[in-house]
Amino acid sequence: MPDELPWAEYGRDRLRSGMSYPVGRGLIERSLREAGVTIGSLAFAGHPVSPGNQDIIEVYWFGRSRSRRLANASLAPADALFLRVWAVHRARRHEISVLLADALPIACRWMAPALAREPDSVWSAQNHELIVRYANHAIAAHER
Repeated sequence: MPDELPWAEYGRDRLRSGMSYPVGRGLIERSLREAGVTIGSLAFAGHPVSPGNQDIIEVYWFGRSRSRRLANASLAPADALFLRVWAVHRARRHEISVLLADALPIACRWMAPALAREPDSVWSAQNHELIVRYANHAIAAHER
């Protein structure tokens, strides 16, 4: 159904003073829809960070071999995907949000092939992470 959100679970931490989320639900939803992706969980999280270098977005694929819940073949592959957006210092919010306009679609496109893989494949059985990191006034994505 088009009115359904592209995630099953949602959470948002209350932020301490001086912190802000670099993107909102609307941009996340639009990026997921454009990539044709649904995920199990979307979380906005806050924690103390250095103002210059930090992870901004983390995408996790929880491998079926390591999770009893996901090993259940009746669960949808989307249940294995988790997206976390970290809060940033307000002074950096605008700069990071502009940079994320390009990086967020990349992260969403990383998820699409994960969902299309065979559930019993070696890749699907293992944990995977895509980290979008802000450092030195730039955004870089890398897989762990």
